[in-house]
Amino acid sequence: MEVLQRNLRTLLVIHLASTLFMVGLIWTIHYVHYPLFSYVGEQTYVSFQAAHVERIGKLLFVPWLTEGITLIGILALAYLGGHRVMRVPTAINGAAMAVVLVISGFWSAPAHAKLADGFDKSVHDQLMTVNLIRTLAWTVCGICAIWMVLFNSADNELS
Repeated sequence: MEVLQRNLRTLLVIHLASTLFMVGLIWTIHYVHYPLFSYVGEQTYVSFQAAHVERIGKLLFVPWLTEGITLIGILALAYLGGHRVMRVPTAINGAAMAVVLVISGFWSAPAHAKLADGFDKSVHDQLMTVNLIRTLAWTVCGICAIWMVLFNSADNELS
């Protein structure tokens, strides 16, 4: 815990960077990439879907893992390390990340598995709907990450 205490600022900045990367990525996926699924031809859709899942997976693995690990460290400091001013934004961030994880595991991944066999408009529509919720939840994570950095900066100025 002491190592986390000494490196809180670094932890917050790494968390902020990884979270904002993921917010930008999810908005790009939601606004640009997912809507284009319906324009891919029937003959190439299966290979397109496989490439999408593989490439997006590689792109998000490290930043999403980093976001999760740093959030756990920040939560620990907020609740066990006496950084009470961080409790509200970390709790909201944790709840929003839980929404992201549930949607990813129970809706997005299964939808991509169904789409792996070919484009299905109803599955795609469901994916777009739940992904909007996931995108908004990740945006809340980004807002909270900014909030935590600002609170920490203000807290340091008062000390």
